[in-house]
Amino acid sequence: MKEKLIEQADLLLEKKHDKELRALLSQQDFHITAQVIDGLSNGKRKTFAILPPEKQAEVALVLNEDSKKRIFPRLPDDVISRFLHFNDEDDATDILQYLSPIRRFVILQHMKEEKRRKIEKLLKFGSETAGGLMDLNFILVKPTFTFRDVLDKVRHHIEGKRDMPTVMVVDEKAAHLVGYIPERSLLFPPSHATVEQQTQPLPMVSHKVDREKVMQMMSRMRSELICVSDEKDQVLGIIHLRDLMKVAQAEATEDIYRFAGVDVEEHALDSAFSKVKRRYNWLLVNLLTAFLAAFVVSLFESTIAKFAILAVYMPIVAGQGGNAATQALAVVVRGLALGEINWSKAWSVIRREAIAGALNGIITGVAAAAMMAAFGVPPILGFILAIAMIVNLFVAGFFGALIPFVLKRLKIDPATASTVFVTTTTDVCGFFVFLGLAKLLMS
Repeated sequence: MKEKLIEQADLLLEKKHDKELRALLSQQDFHITAQVIDGLSNGKRKTFAILPPEKQAEVALVLNEDSKKRIFPRLPDDVISRFLHFNDEDDATDILQYLSPIRRFVILQHMKEEKRRKIEKLLKFGSETAGGLMDLNFILVKPTFTFRDVLDKVRHHIEGKRDMPTVMVVDEKAAHLVGYIPERSLLFPPSHATVEQQTQPLPMVSHKVDREKVMQMMSRMRSELICVSDEKDQVLGIIHLRDLMKVAQAEATEDIYRFAGVDVEEHALDSAFSKVKRRYNWLLVNLLTAFLAAFVVSLFESTIAKFAILAVYMPIVAGQGGNAATQALAVVVRGLALGEINWSKAWSVIRREAIAGALNGIITGVAAAAMMAAFGVPPILGFILAIAMIVNLFVAGFFGALIPFVLKRLKIDPATASTVFVTTTTDVCGFFVFLGLAKLLMS
């Protein structure tokens, strides 16, 4: 269905039938409309612009990153300010992040004072921090309040905001967080219960904390909410688990792209020149490291010339080492990203990966030697290949686990640089052991 809608939208765009296109998309759920716009190769901005403001406000939140970057900066200020009136402050802030500070200022002047003030407050925080993730849909109450007082405040908030607020309980001086009242307690308030009795603890995090650490905290504490505080531990805002789902997806995509040496800004529909511009630097780094491996091979040029069959089995040693290193690397990078492991656990992780690598080397090495014997290859060569694989997979596990820890310690993203160093290590080690043993035992 989605593909058919995209084809219809493309055809209507080509024929410049804007009214028919608006009618077609207005009938669709906003998620479907966003997917149609994401799927268009051209005319994304025009298609978004013809939607009514209420629909634009919903669609804007679920567009993919490529569409957001292509559409928002090219929209007129009045179009953006009009549909932002239908967005919550935190969602409006996310959208304004795609615009220059000057344009943000101009657009904010067209908004109601209270909403403008809240958005300006949120814009002060970096998008990668807890402050940039929080929303302001909460109210403050004190432990001495009655439930009637609380419900009156909730009703008043809903009349103005049309959203159920999070009820935060603070001390009598309204300075520090005590906890929060779960929504179920507000919907079905127990008779004669006090606010203090219904208050539950709530984790708190500074507005400066990186969003990845916020995800780790919420995962460890199994909490659906987390309070964001200022330098004096006063309440600034609230982060919901649902808000972190989008962050988790973005972080996962970013790590996958970096792991492959691809720029996180790159998209499938980018031009060939744009793709080259974003990729060539990593390819040059890989080229330099490949020359290091080639240098090691050149040290055994006479041995290879004498026993040409060695060249046939060299890729097996390098390939197995590279695969084993990538397995260790993926596990450790994931553990670091999720906060499951840290520097204090480094040696334990490295030791286990190295042992696992050596055991896998024994299994695959013996299997490779048996296969070579079945093909009539001299037993000495099978023995050399098996030993080389055992050593190389041990090295792959060791450095596949060590390098991410070292890069993290140096404040370098392990997902970005690990693969280059690890594959070079396994190539150099694998070739050196395989060819060195061949020179020693076959000459």
